[in-house]
Amino acid sequence: MRKRHILLYPPTIEVKNLHKINIVDIRRCKYTEIDIIDDPQKVIKILGNPIKIINVNEEKESFPNLFFNCRFWEAHEVLEKIWITEMNEKRKKYLQALILLCASMIHYLKGHEKVSDDLLNKALSLISELPEDLLPLFYISLTLNS
Repeated sequence: MRKRHILLYPPTIEVKNLHKINIVDIRRCKYTEIDIIDDPQKVIKILGNPIKIINVNEEKESFPNLFFNCRFWEAHEVLEKIWITEMNEKRKKYLQALILLCASMIHYLKGHEKVSDDLLNKALSLISELPEDLLPLFYISLTLNS
């Protein structure tokens, strides 16, 4: 079974000739993320050595680290795992808003501005329903537990 990897390259790299590789997605922000379910060496032979190779099934990073490094897809996945088991409705709503924010950023970076705006509005709507004094506590708790 092939494992999922994300290869991080500089944002300016020209991505070409990857048609024989099982690509999940290619995302650009702080890095060019080449998300594959394939052997990373196939990409390396074409594009050269990446800045970093992430084995998605093994490497775990915190939500804040992922988010602030523009790795919104992975940040979204970290939050979803927490959201699924969350029992506190207010905290669940906060997590859902952050998931929508990550999804909004993913679409924005792909040039899907309308979809991004719609997701951002949904996220802001959810956050606006929460007591303002709880938001910092939710963020601190999430930071410590992700």
